[in-house]
Amino acid sequence: MRQELPRPPSGVRRLPPSDERPMREIVAELWENAERLIRNEVALTLSELERKSERLKAEVTREATAAAIGGAVIFAGGLAFVAAAVLLLCKAVEPWLAALIVGAVASISGYALLQLGRQHVAHTSLAPTQATDSVQRSVRSIKEAVHDARSR
Repeated sequence: MRQELPRPPSGVRRLPPSDERPMREIVAELWENAERLIRNEVALTLSELERKSERLKAEVTREATAAAIGGAVIFAGGLAFVAAAVLLLCKAVEPWLAALIVGAVASISGYALLQLGRQHVAHTSLAPTQATDSVQRSVRSIKEAVHDARSR
């Protein structure tokens, strides 16, 4: 009496009862499986890139909106502080020199703040890490299968 084996996953063919198969059939099956694997890996990579780009887009939109509103309020307050600083410094130096000193300090401070914001966005990774890991696992599996087939 012959024992019934469980069904293989879809797309995977079961070996015939005999242990020997023609090399042509083995190579054709290997080619089909490699082609399917590559297509699946490309689909995984595209899916991961799409997810990461959508997340980055949402983060950038949220941060840009907050930066625009906050920037407008800070700008208005900053102008008042700049005017006050220039007026205060005018008591010690010439008015043109007071404006120059306050302008330089404000410009340097603004540049430092821009660099901080730029660093935050730069730390967002768009590399498809899941797909890369999956491809590396697949390559190892194929190498092992080829090595096992040669050692038979």
